[in-house]
Amino acid sequence: MTETLTVVLAPDPDAASLAGALVADACLAWRLPGLLHPARRVLSELVHNAVEHARTEVRVTLTRRGDGLCLAVSDGDPRLPRLRAPAPVSPGRPLDERGRGLRVVQAAAAGWGAEPTPTGKVVWALLHGAGA
Repeated sequence: MTETLTVVLAPDPDAASLAGALVADACLAWRLPGLLHPARRVLSELVHNAVEHARTEVRVTLTRRGDGLCLAVSDGDPRLPRLRAPAPVSPGRPLDERGRGLRVVQAAAAGWGAEPTPTGKVVWALLHGAGA
């Protein structure tokens, strides 16, 4: 079974929270409660990154694939994200959280990636349900 939901969000600080609520509602409607929390976490990070770095409208597409989800976030910035190694922690130095979002995505998703589009890029993540 494939179902899709798409929404366009303004480049606003509340966009990540709105996207998180959207995917939570979709998980419940599509009877995927086990994916609710990881999907919310992953999508919120992807949208936050898009708003912070692209500063353009963000198109969020949720696609149900059986008992899994594909989360896709498109924006108008052609620069592809890259996974950064965590900065070393040392006394007296503030914790650098740059790059944390993609590490969260990598840890929670079965797979993720980014591809250029004619108008920018799309960053996607796959989440598998219990039966996958």
